[in-house]
Amino acid sequence: MDSEGCTPLEVLEVLKLRDYNLAVRCLEVIRSLLLSIQPDGFRHRIEVIPLCHHHAANCYPAFGVFGAGQGAEVDAADARINAWAAERGLDWLVAESRSVAAPSWTDIRAKQRQAEPAAAPDPAT
Repeated sequence: MDSEGCTPLEVLEVLKLRDYNLAVRCLEVIRSLLLSIQPDGFRHRIEVIPLCHHHAANCYPAFGVFGAGQGAEVDAADARINAWAAERGLDWLVAESRSVAAPSWTDIRAKQRQAEPAAAPDPAT
């Protein structure tokens, strides 16, 4: 987690994909169009992150919304992004993603692992 705070944002249309490299490209399509989706003055940085639930092996691509003062503004961003993606549909996102350069899912996961703090040694050993 970044010192400025990170709130995960799941794009429901993209969650339907099981090809995580394709999911990353679809998220990058959305991210490239954020200026037209979000209102003027949106002050948060959005990046593709691995979102893990309950176990480090259970991760999938999502957005991380970074910035101070999160709350209602991020909730509104979540609603706008999901409505925008649902309106266009998964087929449109997949078609648009064909021409998008994006890091691989493996690279995104590796970046996360590098950023994680090292585990403290077990004092019992």
